Amino acid sequence: MSKKTLTSIAAVLALSTALAGTAQTETLRIASQGDATSLDPHSHNESFTNYFLANVYEGLVARDRNFDIAGQLAESWEQVDATTWQFKLRSGVAFHDGSSFASDDVIFSMERALSEPSNFKHVLASVESFTAIDDMTVEIKTKAANPILLNDLLDLMILDKQWAEANGAQEPINLQAEEKAFSATNANGTGPFSVVSRAQGEKTTLAANTAYWGEAGNVTEVVFTPINNAATLVSALLSGEVDMVMPLPLQDIPRVEGADGVKVVSSAEARTMYIGMDQWRDQIIESSVEGNPFLDLRVRQAFAHAVDAEAIIDRVMQGQATLATQYVMDKVNGYNPDLTRLEYNVETAKSLLAEAGYPDGFELTMDCSTDRYVNDGQICQAVVSLLARVDIKVNLIAQPKAQFFPKVVAPDFGTSFFLLSWTPSTMDSLNVFQNVLGTRDLDAGIGAWNISGCSVPEADALAAEAANTMDAAAREQMLQDAMALMVADVCLVPLHVQQLVWGAADNIDIVQHPTFEFPLEYYNVN
Repeated sequence: MSKKTLTSIAAVLALSTALAGTAQTETLRIASQGDATSLDPHSHNESFTNYFLANVYEGLVARDRNFDIAGQLAESWEQVDATTWQFKLRSGVAFHDGSSFASDDVIFSMERALSEPSNFKHVLASVESFTAIDDMTVEIKTKAANPILLNDLLDLMILDKQWAEANGAQEPINLQAEEKAFSATNANGTGPFSVVSRAQGEKTTLAANTAYWGEAGNVTEVVFTPINNAATLVSALLSGEVDMVMPLPLQDIPRVEGADGVKVVSSAEARTMYIGMDQWRDQIIESSVEGNPFLDLRVRQAFAHAVDAEAIIDRVMQGQATLATQYVMDKVNGYNPDLTRLEYNVETAKSLLAEAGYPDGFELTMDCSTDRYVNDGQICQAVVSLLARVDIKVNLIAQPKAQFFPKVVAPDFGTSFFLLSWTPSTMDSLNVFQNVLGTRDLDAGIGAWNISGCSVPEADALAAEAANTMDAAAREQMLQDAMALMVADVCLVPLHVQQLVWGAADNIDIVQHPTFEFPLEYYNVN
């Protein structure tokens, strides 16, 4: 039976529902400091882009309203043996163009996620094979037992195979090449909202999927507008021009709290901010210094001692962050409570630099985004000032994320000193090892975001063992030990764990997840 039979009855019903106009139109206007980098769900593993697209595309599993893992396009699953899983797909689901969803879409999407341009190979790093048993059943075999396979699959979005092939979108776009492929500006998912129009950097409009299989609030239209000027962003909220802003500029929290008709929505975010240092080149780039100072542990330690993370939290983050001692927050599995951060000490930093052969410091370039993280540009400016106290001259290149990410991410890793962050969507630190800390093996899906190029083989071995260990306590100890090794090696300089702070009109019901997810199907306009 052909799965791609356009159901005319469903199309007629959808049309009649739209024309009936019985439900009140509720438009939700959202402004954010930046925009999704692409509509291609396998192109760029960046949190805002991922969770924007999660309202359009769906996976086999997803986080529900309460942040628990629940079935999405998979209605149920069974672990047949230690390495074999069978997923029963949800019947009666259609893509936004009306074509039906089935197992060949899942297989196609997995193959696409593993293709060369994909930024999502890590999702299937543990998988040996995947096959379609029938139209509505998919079997996944892992290389070894994987205790968090469901967590891994949270990041896998499913495309319509026929739609992708018809539009030349068999592979993800190459973000570094700034490709303008069809899948970058068009979408066809099964999610609660479909893309009506897209003008990157200006406005994107979504419409509620009237044929959506799952729970839906009363929002019928969503208009996303990027506004990278903080004052303009807040003014738009206070004037009623928009209904919600994310993030809310920290300096404007008291202003919004004291205004009528609006509110501050805040909770802990699983995002750790850090500074990265090149540890793989023999010669760092965009610097006058000879060689690569960061290959010396003493230099990395010096930078950690020179950066006053607590001052950044107090002055730049307005207290809306917590000090990071490592590369995950305390609610992430594998967090090591025994670790401490190297203390801020200018004299210690200078002494270490002198011991390493840099008594007069050196000059280098720092790359930073200006519209991706809360106060990212200001954080970088603070780091520049702090390093100047130990005679490190930093030339700052601060630019919007549309220019920042293509420069710094794989395959070129065009930076030697940078500000970045990571949120483990799985809420498990193995995700951080697979993406950020593990020794680069891009073919195996490891280290796509290890821009610093750090490598601690003993930590790699512990993470690899944890990936296949079913005993929860033993596994957590392995991850904690691996984290301790990475912190001792100063792979990165941890700064702080960011707080989610959004502003919204009082009549908007919001669901806010620690991974920055904003599942619009749970939103309501009252």
